[in-house]
Order: sequence, then structure tokens, then C-alpha cells
Amino acid sequence: YIRPELPSLMTEPQERASYYVRHYWDHYSLADTAFIHSNQTEQLFADFLDALQYTDSNVCTNALQNMMTYMEANETAYGHFCFLSEKYLYDPNSPMRNEDYYIVVLEQMIASPRLTEYDKIRPADQLQQARKNRPGMTATDFTYITPTGEVSKMSRLKAEFTLLFFYDPDCTNCKENERILSEVPLVLNLQKEGRLRILAVYPDENEKEWLLNASKMPEGWIIGWNKQGDIRSQQLYDIRATPTLYMLDRQKKV
Repeated sequence: YIRPELPSLMTEPQERASYYVRHYWDHYSLADTAFIHSNQTEQLFADFLDALQYTDSNVCTNALQNMMTYMEANETAYGHFCFLSEKYLYDPNSPMRNEDYYIVVLEQMIASPRLTEYDKIRPADQLQQARKNRPGMTATDFTYITPTGEVSKMSRLKAEFTLLFFYDPDCTNCKENERILSEVPLVLNLQKEGRLRILAVYPDENEKEWLLNASKMPEGWIIGWNKQGDIRSQQLYDIRATPTLYMLDRQKKV
């Protein structure tokens, strides 16, 4: 593999970044199966994703599409790059998770002649989920019940900002994030001023566990349970790990 050599006359940083990602895979060999599955290829993939952040959205989209189209020429390469894309861009524990990038890859996969209709079932479902509640979209409304039995809807909350905090009472990461949020001065000040409401929602079905832990949640939070279960059953939100957080504005847009 040979990395792209930037033209010496090209000095503007974004122009150089755009050229780099457009030509990143030009000299990547599809002939060596071992190389395709090697750690070196995985590192090249990670470096490519890192370089995308220095380009605009159109260049980024084209570069991702071109990468996947190039890999289509080889069944092994295409399968592995589909795997790497999910691992790096969609796995909730990936530090490089980026659904904007992954949506581009999924759209290419669904249009690809390399995959059968059966192979496309999973990416089609992932694409449907990834497109929900995107930045700029109005967040999907849902009903919740509080520990005192009050029933309400997320859309009824009145505040400049609403932080949705989907959690599991037995989740260690949730407890750590609860602690952090309850100590951040900016968060505390916004809550005190009434500009921020935090709605912690348990989306699963163990009511007893939820009630037992409700009193341990941070002061000032609204604690809710999605009793009717439609957040999960209808996949209103793509909750692949807990906690999952969404910040909404006054109009309940993400």
C-alpha cells in the first residue's frame, strides 16, 4: 500500500485533505486476502476515517461511497469493509462511532449488486434505525409514568433544553454518567435556572427494579418508565447501549 502523495502546489489545508481522502484507496491491493484481513488494513481504515473529519460533508460522502464501490470488485474485501464499517461507525462502544458516515455506507450496501436480498435485510434495518431522531429532526414523542403514578408525555416538558437519558437501573455506565452530570456546574446551573430538564427514562419491562432504584437517581431529574413499552417494541429510538442520550431544544428538535 502506498499513501497518496499530495501535489506540492496544493497548500490549502481543506483542499489537501479532500485530495487525500479522494485518492486514499487508489493503490490499495485487492489481490492479497491475508493483507485485506490484516491489522494493517484495519489501521488504514481507521486512519481514513480520521482524515474525513478535515473535509466537508460532500467530499466525505463521496469518499465513503468510492471506498465501498472500489471494494466491490473483490468479494472478500467488500465483506471485510462492511464489517469494519459496522465495527468502527455503528458499534456503540467505538470511539469513532459516526452514524452520519455509517448511513452513507449502508445506503451503498443496499444498492450494491455484491449483496443478495437476504444479505441486505440487516443493513436495511440498521439504516431505518440510524435515520431516526437525527440532528435537526423533531424527537419522537412517547409516554412515561413517574414513580408517583403520574402519566405524561415527553413533548409536554417546557424548557429551553431537554436531555433524554435512556438508562437501565442496573447499568454501571449509567450510574457513572448520572454522577458526572450531577456534578457538572454548567448542567447544575442550567437546571437551577429552569433552562434544562433532564428526563431519565427506563425503556424496558422490569417495573420492580425501576421503582427500587428511582429514589437513587440525581436530585432534580424527572424519573420515568415507558410502561407501554413502545420505545422498544416500535423501536422509537435506537438504543443499542445504555445510557443513550439525546439533547433537545425548546421545540424538541435533536
